[in-house]
Amino acid sequence: MLARCLSASLLGFDAIPVTVEVDLAPGLPGLQLVGLPDAAIQESRERVRAALRNSGFRGPLVRVVVNLAPADLRKEGPCFDLPIALALLVASGQLDAPVLRGLWCAGELGLDGSIRPCRGILAIACRAAEQKARALVVASDDAAEASLVDGLTVVSATTLHDLVEGLKAGGERSVNRLARASTLATPSAPRPPSASTTPASTLIAKLPGQRLARQGLALAAAGGHHLLLVGPPGCGKTRLAHQLPALLPPLGKQESLEITRLHSIAGLTRGHGQLIRTRPFRSPHHTSTSAALLGGGAYPRPGELSLAHGGVLFLDEMAEFPRSLLDQLRQPLEEGVIWLSRSRQRCRFPSRVTLVAATNPCPCGWAGDPRCTCSELKRKRYWSRLSGPLLDRLDLQLKLDVPAADNLRRCFGQEATDLEPDLDAATIQQARARMRDRNPDQATNRDLDAKALYECGQFSCDTIDRWDAVIQTRRLSLRSGLRLLRVARSIADLRASEMVEVADLASALCFRSFDLEQS
Repeated sequence: MLARCLSASLLGFDAIPVTVEVDLAPGLPGLQLVGLPDAAIQESRERVRAALRNSGFRGPLVRVVVNLAPADLRKEGPCFDLPIALALLVASGQLDAPVLRGLWCAGELGLDGSIRPCRGILAIACRAAEQKARALVVASDDAAEASLVDGLTVVSATTLHDLVEGLKAGGERSVNRLARASTLATPSAPRPPSASTTPASTLIAKLPGQRLARQGLALAAAGGHHLLLVGPPGCGKTRLAHQLPALLPPLGKQESLEITRLHSIAGLTRGHGQLIRTRPFRSPHHTSTSAALLGGGAYPRPGELSLAHGGVLFLDEMAEFPRSLLDQLRQPLEEGVIWLSRSRQRCRFPSRVTLVAATNPCPCGWAGDPRCTCSELKRKRYWSRLSGPLLDRLDLQLKLDVPAADNLRRCFGQEATDLEPDLDAATIQQARARMRDRNPDQATNRDLDAKALYECGQFSCDTIDRWDAVIQTRRLSLRSGLRLLRVARSIADLRASEMVEVADLASALCFRSFDLEQS
């Protein structure tokens, strides 16, 4: 007897359709798995046997061969337990074959027959919907997550016995069918345990003496520009970085689905199953490995870079990261996607982030202050950990100083409210709206290429003339020159100006603190 059941295997951000084939043949009792299964799938032999027996079904007393097709694709994870069990029931005559026609299944089985959640359900659900699946069968804890996909019927149950009885009865008993009408009706999801807390305030904190840094933060939020903050300890770098997610515009439906899907693939939403509506904020430690930051492993999983997709990646103490690791960020920051290549496979993870980096100017942190104990050679060696090509991709580069004593005293009085004009999320969202109206194909000014800048940038002739002179004086690369124009365009958008004037370009130059030093 031969039976088939449909499922899927994760490959990066995507799910690849897999057909689970079960064949019963005369011979000594045993279950053999073929099709490049990993250790977790190999162990499913014992889980499936125990689950069938403890659910009241007959176990196979003949030779069983389970093939996971396509045979040349490496598969991993316990999500194949459920399709193997259902195909076994069909092959042994305990379940009618038409029941599984067009049905996709994914779930782990407990020894008692319970159906447990598994990671990557949203990716599998998206693939099932694309393949016009009749329904997707998952654990009850995964039903809410799978139902985020429009137009997909989701069948869920808590145990294998209840699921089989419900399938036999046509779904009228012990089975929940969830027809997803609107994703936005789902309550907001609890934040995954490993994600950082996103601040709720939509007003940039008025740090004394750091007006330019606050303006840089507003530009990063409005134009999507990457930001580098260099300053001594305690000058407010980390506090500024933590405010950025709350200043970004609300997530759209497609962005929310992509972020939830990435966290599901990483196993961070298992059992939660609700749409993530807040911008991610990830802050990896400087001892993180390449696989932890960029993603990877024998079976690739998303790293901190991809988990920050749609939000903020904060690299605190950036100069403490290995240079070889930082240089691997160059291509993903430029393209918004990271490709992981292995000898047998190649997969992708979205990585469209706003990078905020903070570092000290020298190992002791007090360069330019009498307290500094670092030699000039030591400072240069420390700064050389940030390569020129990486700095070239950071639109906003700022030096922060220790605030003067009189500025610090203002923090405790009413004068703090009058230091500078307010910069809030509403102003930033208005600037983003102007960007979309001017160029609907690009979400932010950071994405504008040279052609779009020429056609939609609206630069005055004097601004272009002055820009040519700046390119020569500072010896900027073509990339840096275009980034300078993008920042100037964002400055004009923040002040609600249609034209980019010379003053906007001059303001943009204030956020390029290290061009002269590099030249």
